Amino acid sequence: MSFVNELRRRNVIRVGGLYLVGAWLIVQVASTLAPMFSAPDWLPRSVVFLLAIGFVPALVFAWVFELTPQGFKRDAEVPVEQSIAPVTAARIDRLIVVILLLALAYFAFDKFFMGPRREQALVTATKQQVNAGVDAQKASVDPHSIAVLPFVNMSEDKENEYFSEGISEELLNRLAQFSDLKVAARTSAFQFRGRNLDVADIGRQLHVSHVLEGSVRKDGSQLRITAQLIDTGSGFHLWSQTFDRSAKDVFKVQDEISTAIANALEAKITGRNSALGAAQPANPAAYDAYLQGRALVAKRLGDSLDRAIEAFGRAIALDRSFSPAWSARAFAYTIAPGWTGTIAPDDAFAKALVDADEALRLDPGNAEAHLARANVHSLRWEEAKARAEFDRALQLAPGSVDILNFAGDDYAFAGNLRAAERLKRQAMALDPLAFIHPSNLAQVLSAQGRFGDALVAARRAVELGGGWFARMELVFAQVRLGQVDDALATSRAICDERGNNEINCLVSRVWAAKASGDAHDLADAAERIAADVAVTPAGRFDSQVAGVMANEVGDMKIASIVVRGMSGGNGVGYGPSFALLRGPHGPQLPEEISTDPEWLAAWSDPHLAEGLAAFRANLAAFRKGQ
Repeated sequence: MSFVNELRRRNVIRVGGLYLVGAWLIVQVASTLAPMFSAPDWLPRSVVFLLAIGFVPALVFAWVFELTPQGFKRDAEVPVEQSIAPVTAARIDRLIVVILLLALAYFAFDKFFMGPRREQALVTATKQQVNAGVDAQKASVDPHSIAVLPFVNMSEDKENEYFSEGISEELLNRLAQFSDLKVAARTSAFQFRGRNLDVADIGRQLHVSHVLEGSVRKDGSQLRITAQLIDTGSGFHLWSQTFDRSAKDVFKVQDEISTAIANALEAKITGRNSALGAAQPANPAAYDAYLQGRALVAKRLGDSLDRAIEAFGRAIALDRSFSPAWSARAFAYTIAPGWTGTIAPDDAFAKALVDADEALRLDPGNAEAHLARANVHSLRWEEAKARAEFDRALQLAPGSVDILNFAGDDYAFAGNLRAAERLKRQAMALDPLAFIHPSNLAQVLSAQGRFGDALVAARRAVELGGGWFARMELVFAQVRLGQVDDALATSRAICDERGNNEINCLVSRVWAAKASGDAHDLADAAERIAADVAVTPAGRFDSQVAGVMANEVGDMKIASIVVRGMSGGNGVGYGPSFALLRGPHGPQLPEEISTDPEWLAAWSDPHLAEGLAAFRANLAAFRKGQ
């Protein structure tokens, strides 16, 4: 007798079929009933698992045993003439048919009765989840938050784009002076220029509950400004108005709009506007030149800062009592050495202080003037003066992203890393679409030795278009985390963008080569950096270069030259302490990096004494967890 015939005789095949059909029906019923009785998720899975385990033993049982009138007996013990296997087979066949009919009935019941109910329940649950998500998002968004979108230029002269956008930026700056208003920064809000998006989408991306949009039409000395405040949740207009005024009254219009918005949102007014009294008339030509300069400062590329300084100079020449032009030029001077090579740090900083002082003489409440002074003192590592100016600037404009950003930089320079992180996160919240803030946050997190968190922030900065600037933080974190292949790829991307001999490319190559053990590439990049330092004026490298040469290369001579270039009031870039913040495990003191006499002598310069003392104190507190 063949094996297959023997399986049939012993009803093994029939038992297998009966088992499978019955198991399928049990599983279907269990999966339907379990949710009705709030059974745990593991119960249906356990039923399937147990039935699967029982399949093989059932087949073995059918092979070994036969059902007789006296009960189950081993098949070998039942004489052929006494076997009732054919009768059992007929019973099993009938049982299979009955179970198949039950399965068919269940299928019809599930499809035509239970199915529609489940679908309706799913739709209801989905709606509830969506509504819950919307409610949660609304609850998480500050009801006193707003984004000022770039106003549309309705003038016949399309070159007036800077003017309409300048009006928007000025309104944004005024609203940032209200203590209860959270105002999205220019960088993020202006990304929606010319994009026809629903206000709800804009609100979600900027995390604000309201947007201000409008238009500007300029015809000679006459202006028509239309503004409207919209609730991003409902899409309803809460306030709108059109102003037909002379260009000399533009400040009055801005005051009216910002105050109306604050009142509409029931936000508190700091007293800044009321303390200044009525807005003074503006010289239209001076204001126009001022807005041109503002637009150029926002670009920060090529010769835009040089042209911005010239534009602010024209505004001052036309109206020497115009405080914003003085403070704007002062601010431009403070950032120019780090963005251009056309003005020396000492010269720029001296001019910035003169302009900031004049701006404050004309308007003691000019927050930007305090910011400019703070930047100069911070980059010179004059920590006490810098801190006082930053604190005053934040009092006057607590919602200014520029002030939060630069104040956070200063905290980092001084080794106050937890305060730096706090301000950087505040800046990110107000400016969620700008790459600069997650990039800067990555710097601070790396300085704390939190390289995993820094990696996340740096990736976000790259996603937001940070290019080589963000990738510098990415490669640094990758190197410290031992992600060598990723670090090499990131370094190549930086060099592709900046050029193989550019300093940031070379720095990234040193990091990646040291991590990968490529001694040849490490030596080549280090030699190129040393050659650049030898022919570059003192103070033109930020101290990151010193940190790289000291930590990764061990060339204390070149590292010392760079540090000496940062002293004597020449501070620029990221300040002297950046050499101390790029350690392999976190921040370090000079003597912890090296005891080389030339290196320690560079740090003993009197110009660095105040900043280094603050750094030591803050680092000690940081290491204690304070």
